[in-house]
Amino acid sequence: MKKEIILIATTIALTFTGCASSEPVSNSEEVEQLKKEIESLQAENSDLKAQLDATVEETTASANGVQVSVGDTITTENTEITINKVELTYDVLPDDTSSLYTHYAADPGNVYLHLDVNVKNLAKQNLSCEDILSATADYNNGYTYTGYPVPEDSTTGFTYANITSINPLETLGVHYLFKCPQEVEESENPLFITIEPTSSGSSYILTVR
Repeated sequence: MKKEIILIATTIALTFTGCASSEPVSNSEEVEQLKKEIESLQAENSDLKAQLDATVEETTASANGVQVSVGDTITTENTEITINKVELTYDVLPDDTSSLYTHYAADPGNVYLHLDVNVKNLAKQNLSCEDILSATADYNNGYTYTGYPVPEDSTTGFTYANITSINPLETLGVHYLFKCPQEVEESENPLFITIEPTSSGSSYILTVR
């Protein structure tokens, strides 16, 4: 009887020992499998994050516009727009002042933001100076002013956009004037111009300061 009890006890002990030794092996395999799954998910998340970051960057750039500077040329299907100059001035003068000319003097308490560009017509028909682009100045994050086109004229210096066209493959100087309060010139607050060529669907940001 005593031997039977000892044998049963030994058998039970061996059984538990076998179970105890087999469980860690099974758990270890499960842990390794979980690690692999986690690593796979992390890799997928990393790829998704990279794609999301790229999409956000592209969308932001599209929404905010492409940065341009004086000297740059904006090319669209129908135009080449070269940025010659941007300035704050109380008197807008034509490029040629060697003879009689017209000019734009700012009213008291105001200043002109003056954008000077050359426009080449790439189309096969005349391009009206009213249909080249739209330009909006933003002062101090939200105060906006719309620019209006003033084409150059070899006789008088300036002429009117509604009676002036650019012939195919010809280039004409066009000035965009923004009538602003004098504070815009006197302060150091942010100032930029958004340029949107007609029918291009694109925006370009010219930082003044």
